[in-house]
Amino acid sequence: MGTTRVSNLKAWAALLMVGLLGTLLVLALSACSGAGGQEKAKARPLPLYPTGPKALSPGEYHSVKFKPPLSFKVGKGWENGEEQLSDTIDLGLQGCGPPGDLTCKLHVVNVKEVFKPGTTNVVEAPKDLVGWLQHHPYLKTSKPKPGTVGGVKGEQLEVLVDHLPKDPNGYCGSDCLDIFNQSSNQIGYFREVNKRKVIVLEDIKGDTVVIWFAGPPDTFDKFAPKAQKVMDSVKWGRS
Repeated sequence: MGTTRVSNLKAWAALLMVGLLGTLLVLALSACSGAGGQEKAKARPLPLYPTGPKALSPGEYHSVKFKPPLSFKVGKGWENGEEQLSDTIDLGLQGCGPPGDLTCKLHVVNVKEVFKPGTTNVVEAPKDLVGWLQHHPYLKTSKPKPGTVGGVKGEQLEVLVDHLPKDPNGYCGSDCLDIFNQSSNQIGYFREVNKRKVIVLEDIKGDTVVIWFAGPPDTFDKFAPKAQKVMDSVKWGRS
C-alpha cells in the first residue's frame, strides 16, 4: 500500500513538471515573438542636419520636410550630407572617396526650375525633363529606358557632363554644371568627372521628382548597387 502511494505521488509530480515546462515554453516563445515585433521598428525621421552631416544607422527613414513624402532604407555607411529641404534630400556614402569627402552621392529633388544651359539664369522646368536633359548642350546621355521607383513609373538614363562652357561661371564652381535650382539657395549640379544614373518621375501627385546617384569612375561600379538598393526601397507617402 505504501509503495502504491509513493508511485502515485511520483506520477503526479511528473505530470506537474511536464505542465510547468509546457507553460514556460509558451511564455518563452511569446517573449521571442514580442522581441521580433520590437525589432521591426517603424521608420525613423530623417535628421534635418542643422549643424553638419550626420551618420545614419542602418534602417528605414521617412522624410520630414521633403514633398511628396517618402521613406527608404539604408545600410551601413550612409549619412545625410546636406540639410533636408522641402525639395531636396542629399545622401552620401562614407568610404567611397578620400577621407572626409562624400564623393558618392544619392540625390532626391522635386524639380520646379532649371538653369538655362551655360548660364546662371533660372527658368521654369520643362514638362519633358528627360528630353531637356537629352538636348542639353553640355551633357551626354544614354537612351532612356523605363524605370520604376516605389511603384511610380519613370524614365532612367545615364548622364555625363560632355564638356563645360568656355567660361564656367556657375554657382557650383568651375568643375561642374548647375542643373536644377532648389530652395534655400541649394543647387542640383552635375560634377564633370562623375558617372551618374538619373531617373525622372514626371508625375508624383503632380510633381516632377528626379533621383540620381553619382560617383567617381573608379568607385562608381561598386557604389551603384548600394545606391540602387536604396532606390528600390523607396515608398511614397507617409509611414
